[in-house]
Amino acid sequence: MSNKLLISTICSGALLLTACGGGGDNNQTSFDSKEKLDYKQLETTKVITESVVNLSNESDNLLIYITILTKGIYDRAKNSDLSCETGSVKINNDNTVTLNNCKNFWIPSEGKKFAGTVSGTILSSASNTTSSEKIELKLSNININLDSADQSIFFNGPINYTSKAINNNLNSDLYEANQAAFKFIDKMDSKNYHQYALNNYQLISNYTKSTDSIENISKGQLNGEINGKVFSVNYSSNFKFSTVNDLYNLKPNSANIEIIDLYNKQNTISIDRATDGNALVNTYAAGKLVQTFSQDWNEF
Repeated sequence: MSNKLLISTICSGALLLTACGGGGDNNQTSFDSKEKLDYKQLETTKVITESVVNLSNESDNLLIYITILTKGIYDRAKNSDLSCETGSVKINNDNTVTLNNCKNFWIPSEGKKFAGTVSGTILSSASNTTSSEKIELKLSNININLDSADQSIFFNGPINYTSKAINNNLNSDLYEANQAAFKFIDKMDSKNYHQYALNNYQLISNYTKSTDSIENISKGQLNGEINGKVFSVNYSSNFKFSTVNDLYNLKPNSANIEIIDLYNKQNTISIDRATDGNALVNTYAAGKLVQTFSQDWNEF
């Protein structure tokens, strides 16, 4: 199962709780001593762009789904509306919620069940005004193991979410993460893994009610290790969607992503919306164009 399919499956679990949609370099050292991905190889472009495209917009975004799932678990547990088929859920004295191999949790008030096992500790705090809402999550050793997936997800770190009504026509949502780490592990082969460290991450979503249009603006530093080989990049991006439905289907009417290799700034990847609506990808190694191809946005 690809990371994108796994993330979509997580969303189906998050839907039990609510609706889906909508730098620092402390982690650098552990990556530096390992073999770097080669930008001349097509697989390098595929690995890096899949991760960056996922983080750069709201469609099937891993961090958004983890936010929805863990915030929903926390709120339900605090309201005594979450039970485990096996394993346990506990409210601690420090106001955190800990799940210990909580399998097939369900929501008694609604009779809904999550087909999988979740472990880890969640702390959530919220502050609201008449025009804004802010949620701060601290996630420790979160392990999401879905019955229908062939990978498990591990997550550590903070995620902050702020929603503001700028005016009667414009809403703005902000997702932030710093010194966050996540990992995908193949259940059948633990040596097959993808792990990432995310720093200074921002995703801004501006929704204009009168036109039903959305703009996603994002940036961050992403370090990755894929089966022992590593990469480290800065990226910035801008997506525009004519409608909310286009966002859900990842069909932008304009898009640009710029990715720079932090080990060698002459290694770059750019992604733009082509005239046919597909993504046009150009990869440069040591300043020379080595790959150019077009693909559907949903292939990332």
